[in-house]
Amino acid sequence: MHASDLPHPPPGMMTLRVGCTLSYIVQGNVPLLLLVQPRLEGGQVLLQEEWTHASGSSTTPAADRFRDAHGNAVIRTMLTPGLNLIRHDMVVLVPESEERQEEPMDLVSPSALPPEALRYTFASRYCESDRLVQFAYERFGHLRQHPAELIDSICGWTHANIEYRYGSGSSLLSACDILARGYGVCRDYAHVMVALCRAMDIPARYAAGYLPYLDPRTAEGDMGVDFHAYCEVYLGGCWHIYDPRYNRTHKGRIKIAHGMDAVDCAFATLYGEATLDRFQVWAYDTGGRDEHAGDPVAVVRGKDGNAVLAA
Repeated sequence: MHASDLPHPPPGMMTLRVGCTLSYIVQGNVPLLLLVQPRLEGGQVLLQEEWTHASGSSTTPAADRFRDAHGNAVIRTMLTPGLNLIRHDMVVLVPESEERQEEPMDLVSPSALPPEALRYTFASRYCESDRLVQFAYERFGHLRQHPAELIDSICGWTHANIEYRYGSGSSLLSACDILARGYGVCRDYAHVMVALCRAMDIPARYAAGYLPYLDPRTAEGDMGVDFHAYCEVYLGGCWHIYDPRYNRTHKGRIKIAHGMDAVDCAFATLYGEATLDRFQVWAYDTGGRDEHAGDPVAVVRGKDGNAVLAA
């Protein structure tokens, strides 16, 4: 789509500018998988996209795209010796309403779950639900007959009992580790909630996406802008969004991926050694401005994790 062809958002929709810049320094050839492209579902429409990869080699590395086992859109490329600068920029149309839980909220017995949902009742590397069955039932078992209240309680409990500490995340830590130490980042909140739901035989999956920066004068202004992890829980035949990091609905969330846990949703997976030299993320409402993929961005994530004006 040509820049001049960008439509004005129809009623009930908003136009978001989302993307990232990654810079790696490598010594040899290092394959790289990226999960940065939105899933085209739930009303998300990709209007424009620009992908660039400048490398230390004399040729521009080719990139191929495919769907993984969870249906996520994967970009595969090769980092070559020297400095590799990758930029992925998009304009995306999304519903402007906040997330609502309006569908039926009944628990579905494992005997009646569709196979694609049943897989999300299993324990996984970061969500050791098999170790948390007693823990979960002691705290939430009395709410089994009230599914909406049950999931709200699990989300609220996770939010209240895990302290957020920016920069404390680690690929070595699981849900049980986070429950033991009591603090973490968004991926840790998501792992804890997913594990607690699965411990009660409720399908839950880890999800990741862009969390846009909105007007700082609104209640959303403290959310910053970043890749963000949250949860989806299967109730009444539908997947419902829950965000234990913030424990409230959000407007403009753009889903990139879902899976068993963070292994399936990592925004970057490297097959070799590489030094991350630069990392920036942007996700914001264009506010009706005439912005296009490839233009200078207006808002990026700062070093402290908060959104800052870039222009």
